[in-house]
Amino acid sequence: MTLKLERVTKKFGSFTAVDDLSLEIPEHAIFGFLGANGAGKTTSFRMILNLIDPTSGTISWKGEPINYSRTNEIGYLPEERGLYPKLRVREQIIYLAKLRGMDKRSVQKELTDWLDRFQVPQYLDKKIEELSKGNQQKIQFIASVIHKPKLLILDEPFSGLDPVNVEMMKEAVKDLANEGTSIVFSSHRMDHVEELCEHLC
Repeated sequence: MTLKLERVTKKFGSFTAVDDLSLEIPEHAIFGFLGANGAGKTTSFRMILNLIDPTSGTISWKGEPINYSRTNEIGYLPEERGLYPKLRVREQIIYLAKLRGMDKRSVQKELTDWLDRFQVPQYLDKKIEELSKGNQQKIQFIASVIHKPKLLILDEPFSGLDPVNVEMMKEAVKDLANEGTSIVFSSHRMDHVEELCEHLC
């Protein structure tokens, strides 16, 4: 289930955002992308997910490119949050999870479990816009993992969280890895990467 990037380059006009990147991410690992803002982390993730095409090079997972037929196996937490502010948490998660092939009953059970874990069961019927940025981040994380992906890509997952919630999220990431999910995440914080990652780019 290895994720491979081979000599991947991405140019936007004359600007090179990612330059000749090659790496192999083993299955069931937590792999960290460490770098300053503007280093090309998000661009690399978008190429892995086939949201944008590389200028050159190849990307494969389990020996094949990632495309829409494989989205049920993948979770993605973008750096820019993408929740619908007027929807309630329950409606939002059910909608997104059904797009990943889940049935409503399964979604509701998983959602209840995750809200309990993150100590926010009272937010089930709150509108997204009524939540703090940190709690919106928790809901966005739940949306990215509720379908139990085999590959999970987290772009700055701890951004906007206070220290207590950072620790809560770290434990969730570790548990997912222990359950067999391959996790790739980006950060500009060395301490987060050192604590969580077995491999580093």
